[in-house]
Amino acid sequence: MRPRLVSDQAWQGCRDRLEPSLRPMMAVSMDPSGKRASAVIAWQQSDDTVACRVVADVTGDPIDTGRLGRDLLQLALKCGVSATSYGAWTDADLAKHFRKAKSLDGREFANASENFVRLVESRRLRWDLADQIGEDLAWTARKPHESGAWMAVKASEDRPATAALAAIRAVWLASGPRPVAPRVM
Repeated sequence: MRPRLVSDQAWQGCRDRLEPSLRPMMAVSMDPSGKRASAVIAWQQSDDTVACRVVADVTGDPIDTGRLGRDLLQLALKCGVSATSYGAWTDADLAKHFRKAKSLDGREFANASENFVRLVESRRLRWDLADQIGEDLAWTARKPHESGAWMAVKASEDRPATAALAAIRAVWLASGPRPVAPRVM
C-alpha cells in the first residue's frame, strides 16, 4: 500500500469561497480506458492562495473526445484560460484541441505533486465546486522514485483519479509567479 496523497481532513479544510477567477489555468486528464475525463481550472487569489474548481467531469463508454475537446475549448475561451496542461501518455487526444497545451510529466509532475500537497497541507489552496477532486484523492497515492522524490498516481487500476490529476497540473500552472505589469515611463 502506498501512502495517500493527502488526508481527507486536510482537503476538506481547504473548502472556501473563491474570488472570481482571474487568468485561470486549465488542466485536462483522461483515464486510459476512455471512460472518464476531467478538466480543472486554477488561479491565484489576492491573498496569495491558489483557487481551484472542477469545470468538467464526464463519463462515457467511451467518451467522444472530439466533442469533449471542442466543448472544453469553448469553456476555456469563455473563462479566459491563459494556459492548458495535460499528461502526454493519456490526455493528448483532448489536449490537441488547445493550441498551446503543455504536457506536464516526469520530474515536473513530481514537483507539481509535491507543490499540491504543500498547498493543501498549509491551507494555501482553496476550492469550491470540486467534490470530484476530493473523491479522487481517496484513490490517489504517492509513488516513490529512487531519487527520494515521489509523484501522485492513482492507487488502483480499477478507480480513475482524473479530477485529482487534473487539479495537480492546474494548480502547478497557477502557482507560478504572477505576471508583473509593465512600467509606464
